[in-house]
Amino acid sequence: MRALIEESHDLGGKLNQEWRARAGETEYQFLENLQARALKESSAERKRYPKLAPAAAAVVVIAIAAGVWFHVQTARRAAQPQNLTIDLSHWLVLRGGEQPVQVPVELKRARLNLAIRQPIGTDSGEFQVAISNGSRVLVQATGPGKLKNGITTVRVQLDCSNLRPGKYTLAIRRNDQSWEEYPVIMR
Repeated sequence: MRALIEESHDLGGKLNQEWRARAGETEYQFLENLQARALKESSAERKRYPKLAPAAAAVVVIAIAAGVWFHVQTARRAAQPQNLTIDLSHWLVLRGGEQPVQVPVELKRARLNLAIRQPIGTDSGEFQVAISNGSRVLVQATGPGKLKNGITTVRVQLDCSNLRPGKYTLAIRRNDQSWEEYPVIMR
């Protein structure tokens, strides 16, 4: 007990003025000082964030501008028909019911300017072109077929942009003759 008392007396001489001033504060003064210190620290933090605000605003504006540009470019590409040539000149079209198995024609899901090279021996004239799914015609167009170097090329515009990916049938006929059908894969 004596050692504790002696030590406390020695400690009293070592305390500085600041500690004694704080020890003498009332509870109310202590809370006011604590609140003032917290406000001072938060205002220092707030001063840092305004420096970042212009950079954040610039990033948002650039992101919006890039999104609008990408959307416009995508819409512009979708609006312009794509040129595509389908070469059916090597296909064998046999008279009768059974036809040889052929590799399907690949088409894009877009608005298409089609140049369809018909099998050798096809006459020129007005052609109807259709894409069907079973017995249901989904897209249809009419266009001229012109004979050049022994091959008739039919030119039509088809809007295949609304078709789903999958297997279809490309049907072509001249005037009111019977349809010639070819397998199609829509990508």
